[in-house]
Order: sequence, then C-alpha cells, then structure tokens
Amino acid sequence: MAMEYRRRQALISARLMRQIVQAWRSLVNPARVDASWPALLDVLGSGVQLARAESTQLASQFYLEARREAGVPDGLFIPDSPPQLTHERLVTSLDVTGPIEFKRAITAGKTPEQALDAAAVRMSGSASYLALEGGRDVMQQSIDRDERATGWSRVTDGDPCAWCAMLASRGPVYKSAVTAGDPRQGGNRYHDHCGCQAWPAFTLDEPFIGIADKLYEDWRRETRGTGGKDAVNAFRRWWESEGRAEYSPPQEPGS
Repeated sequence: MAMEYRRRQALISARLMRQIVQAWRSLVNPARVDASWPALLDVLGSGVQLARAESTQLASQFYLEARREAGVPDGLFIPDSPPQLTHERLVTSLDVTGPIEFKRAITAGKTPEQALDAAAVRMSGSASYLALEGGRDVMQQSIDRDERATGWSRVTDGDPCAWCAMLASRGPVYKSAVTAGDPRQGGNRYHDHCGCQAWPAFTLDEPFIGIADKLYEDWRRETRGTGGKDAVNAFRRWWESEGRAEYSPPQEPGS
C-alpha cells in the first residue's frame, strides 16, 4: 500500500509539472515576459492549488486505510489538514522560478529558448513541491498527533538523490526512538523534484519499504568507522560515484 500511495502522489506531481511546462511554453512571450506573466500566473496558480487539494485528499484517504490495514480501530480519528498555501507564498514561488529565473538566465548569456527551459525546470519543481506539501503535511501532522501511530518510514523512488537515499536508509523511524548522533535525522524534509513520501507505522516491528532495506546495508558498509558529517560525506561520495547506478525503480502496483 505504501508504494501505491507514493506512486499515486507521483502521478499528481507529474501531471502538474506537465501542465506547468505546457502553459509556460505556450502562453509566455519571451520578448515581453512581464506583460504576459499576470494572465499566466493565474493559470499556473490555479493548477498548483488544485493539485495540492488532490494530494491532501489522497493522503487523508490512505492514512485511514493504513490504520485499518494495521488493525487500528477507526475510532474518531480524523487526519489533519495542512496549513493553507497563502496567495503571497504561491505568487512569490512562481515569480522567482518563472520570470525572474528567465531573466537571470538571459543575463547569464543563455538564449531565450535556453532561458525558457531553465525556468520551466525550476518552476515545475517548485510547483510540484507546493502541491505535494499538502499530502506530506497531512501525513506528518497526523502521525505526530495520532496516539496509535508509532512513527513513519520515508518511501522513495528508485532514483533518489544522495540526501533522500540517506534518509530512506533509516527505515522506520519511531517517535520514541533516540536519534542523537544519527546524521540521518530530518526525515520529513523534502526538496523540489523530490519523489519521497512519508508512510505511517503502527507497530514497533515495521518492515523496511521499497529499496530502504538495501539502502540500510549500503549505509552501514559505506560509513563504517565514520560518524556525523564524515559519514554523510562518505555515503554521498559513494552514492554519486557508483551507488546510484546500482539501483533500479522497484516494481510498483499498476506499473
């Protein structure tokens, strides 16, 4: 179920990013970016808000299903709602990654076509982050508040960055766990173009999900004899030089 949840959130992200890129490329005027931006901003902003609402609803649905699958009585528990995405934050994010990024690329010597591509990549990643933040907040806040939840796992795709691979290697993270000295803290942090999701745990013997089991063994091997930042750097060097190439996307439902 966890992998299906991650897959469906990824579909929301992919669909939104396609919409962002298509709208940007078809509606912006490279010669008059500022003049064409307000109308485009309305289209892009609406798309982000709709995707965020979809991500939020999906997280609420799957959280309750995860509880039922774990044998936890439904009771009166209602998953948390995420903080509202303010208009100011949405506009600022799209401004910075859209027209401002386009102008920055032009100033750096890029052609208008290259500048459009650069802005499309940044803007689609930022828009996806804001959309998936809805579901991620539902999961994290619900896990924190739910007395029956013991913790969570970070579920990633088969091609994570070094940072996400490191966090996923922890496997289940329990609310009662002592994490002092473990550099793999911060498991609820995400970035633009991130394929990770949190998944709730309801027992103290949860299995590793997806590629996390292999990542755990890799982490132990590559960081042996190190600690703190040295361990993080050792794992990152290995991941970027050879580790990432060893992984392939896990088989997911519906794939």
